[in-house]
Parts: sequence; C-alpha cells; structure tokens
Amino acid sequence: MTTNASSVSDGLPDERLLAERLWTIGRMASCISGELRQCTSVVRNSAYFLNLHLGENIDDKTRRHLSILIRELRGVDLLISNLSALADQRPPDRQPADVELLVHAASGTQVFCDPEQLTCVLANLFTNSIQAMPAGGQLRVLGRVRHPEVTITVEDSGTGMDDETLRRAFEPLFSRTPQRLGIGLTVVRSLVGLNGGRVELTSTPGAGTTVALRFPSQVELLTEANQ
Repeated sequence: MTTNASSVSDGLPDERLLAERLWTIGRMASCISGELRQCTSVVRNSAYFLNLHLGENIDDKTRRHLSILIRELRGVDLLISNLSALADQRPPDRQPADVELLVHAASGTQVFCDPEQLTCVLANLFTNSIQAMPAGGQLRVLGRVRHPEVTITVEDSGTGMDDETLRRAFEPLFSRTPQRLGIGLTVVRSLVGLNGGRVELTSTPGAGTTVALRFPSQVELLTEANQ
C-alpha cells in the first residue's frame, strides 16, 4: 500500500475563530507568564545549586533526576515563551540573521527577521520533531536562497500526521499528544507571519513531517520598499 504525503499552508478557514482563540490565550498568558517564569527561575537555580554543591559526592540516581528536572524546566521555559509570544504580538526587530550554523545551510544564507523570534520558531519545530521520534530518527535543517525567497526547512523521520491532524495543525489549543497545550505551531505561524513569511507543512503518516519557513529575501524587501 502506498501512502501519499499531504500538505497544508498556514491559513485557517475561519480567521475570526483564530483571532478569538488567540485573544483568549493572550489574556491568559499576560496574567500568568511572568509568575510562571519567576517560579521556574527559583526551581532552576535550586537544581543548579544542588548539582554544583554535591559535586562528585552525588550518586548516579540523584544526578539523573536532577538532569531530568533541568530538562523539563527547559520545556516549561519554551511554553512560557510561547504564551508570551501570543500575548505580546510586538512588531519584530527585523535584521539580517545568519543561518550558516544550520545543517546544510548555503554559505552566506541570511534571513531578514527578528533573531529572537526566529529562535523561538525553531525551538518549537525542533521540540515537535524530537517528540515525533520517540525511538530516535533523523532531523535535518536546510537553508536555501532562491529569489525572491529564503527558505528554512525542518525535516524529521517521525510518526507523521494523518489528514485530520495536518488540517488542524495550526489551530490554537489543538493537540493529539496528551498533556500538551497545543500552541507550538500556532506560535510558529504567528511569529513567521509577523516577519513577513509563511509556513508550509507536509507530512506522511509513518514517514515524517517537513516544515518549510519561507521568508522574502532582503533583496525583495528592498525592491518593494523602493517601489
């Protein structure tokens, strides 16, 4: 049996529904993100202190659990950043951002965007890919310049998505994974859009998912500005 890949762009059939959901999430985020970040900072500092203070005297089991605690705190930090991004919706501080550090990025590849927002976008995509490959797999990041666009592609060999999940992937608060809030791709869509780009999602059940971030090149932006 042959399974075909399906794709979806970052549009939603009902933009009014999206706006209402984002407004609700934003109100919630503005109330709790600051307090959550303060709490996680205290816990993280305590974990680092214990790890440093115990030093070589710490047994393997305790060290492993401290590592788990610190790792999970990074996940909470990403969630808080996502909530803050939805609540803030600030205009991006767009500037040339080098992406040569990405695997297989062409030399000199630049994205004209807010580097902090791009970092948040990639963190969400990497997290999704890792969670989709519980038994391991391959994660590739490609950078390509093809006028008038600069494209960053994130590909994984994970579980992929069925047609229904793919169709609803950008909906806020939608998730097939238990105990996940379901705002990661919503944040990706929002931040990429703020930076003048768009998101394309392609997935094959059992074979993996590809996310293409397409931004206008700096040459294209300058051309538009001079028209």
